[in-house]
Amino acid sequence: MKARAIAAVLLPLALAATACGPGPGDQASAREGSDVTVAMAPPISGWMEVTLPGGAPVALLPDESGAWACYDGGVLLRCDLADGKWHSYSLGGGASTLVDAASSGQTVLLLSDSSLIEYTSGEEATITPLPEGFTPVALGVSGEGRAVLGSDGGIAIAAAEGFEIARPAQPALPASGLYRNGPDWVYASSGALIRYDAAAGLWQSEPLPGSGVLAAMDGSIFLGTRGRVLRRTGPEAWERVCNGRLYDSGLVLTAVGVSSALDPQHKLAGVPAVVPGSLAAASAGPVWAGDEQGLLAYAPIGALETRLPGYDLEMIECTLAGQGGTTSGGSAGVTPVLSAASGAFRIYESVSSRPDPFTEFPAHRRDLRRPLDQIAIEELKLVGITIDPTGGDQAMVEDANSVPYILYVGSELANNTRVAEITGNEVIVVQEVTVDYGPDRGGEASIPTIYSMRLHEEGGL
Repeated sequence: MKARAIAAVLLPLALAATACGPGPGDQASAREGSDVTVAMAPPISGWMEVTLPGGAPVALLPDESGAWACYDGGVLLRCDLADGKWHSYSLGGGASTLVDAASSGQTVLLLSDSSLIEYTSGEEATITPLPEGFTPVALGVSGEGRAVLGSDGGIAIAAAEGFEIARPAQPALPASGLYRNGPDWVYASSGALIRYDAAAGLWQSEPLPGSGVLAAMDGSIFLGTRGRVLRRTGPEAWERVCNGRLYDSGLVLTAVGVSSALDPQHKLAGVPAVVPGSLAAASAGPVWAGDEQGLLAYAPIGALETRLPGYDLEMIECTLAGQGGTTSGGSAGVTPVLSAASGAFRIYESVSSRPDPFTEFPAHRRDLRRPLDQIAIEELKLVGITIDPTGGDQAMVEDANSVPYILYVGSELANNTRVAEITGNEVIVVQEVTVDYGPDRGGEASIPTIYSMRLHEEGGL
């Protein structure tokens, strides 16, 4: 698909629609002449598919400057909104099974089944073991501290050294995450709101007006139940805020879009194509949606990369799992796994009725793929090209068995062959052939051979 050409068409239309100056009936201004001011249209925003090498993360944590995608095994992907790029880090095996995660500014905390890992960009990761016999189910973070909710309703509160555990008189099985509300740590349990004031050592319980999702934001507690969002106004007192589906992040999905439970009239994003399992956003930046299939981001076009190009997805996944090489530059205890280049904005579906060849390959075809450096250029046929306005153009090719592969500029094939350029309908490939002319005629020389794969007009995208 020709996203670059589409962007070039949209911009003049936006400028034409927003230009201001003398109207056709203002003849005096037209005769005397006047400056014409062209107002730039606001960025075009929409829901974009974000293809990450590890698949859907266990937790996605947005903040003012970006977002953390957290995976089992202590793998982190960081999206930096300053340039929209993703970077990958491995914290080691301390978080082999990720239970929950939270962030506070540039700090991300990973709760595993045995420890709490804290990492701040550019610093060394620290690991604090959980108390022996304590089974964690959720992590709570606030400016006042950190706490871990246990499977029996007990709360382990971070102290100067390790954790201090407090348990209610009767077990209260958790039915929500753990939140801070004033002096209390709060969570839901079997139709009740459980509150614990650590300073006073006081446990309290009050009935909830229904069962559903509990969320806490800026000192307010919300409950999503039976298609309504309620706000707690006092002990056992609740008021309706709006209709919609509440998420534990405090965001609400309504019939017209995504908003915050604190301000349901202010739309943050449009309605996504699917009902996501999770929604999250910081006060500034994209709105993120996720489910078991992957991630979506509601953001201006080109604001962030949506695909990690240059590597086969399965190869990246192996690298992230520690089975491949790493790059330098990490701080102590943290290994940068790869630095991602620019990604592709998927708009193929919205401009063509043809099937998108760049969707995930069917398993029976994906499993037949060979390493690119074992495939000769003569074996491949060009079937599709996508042009990315922010870089990272890519082409899809198939071998004789119709097994698909993705090529990028710099992709290496067999016989010392690499992809040199991708255009709207052509892939230029250069093969370096070494010829030995003998010692009397200059010795060995490298002679480039240029190949071109083109899309047919009737089959072009």
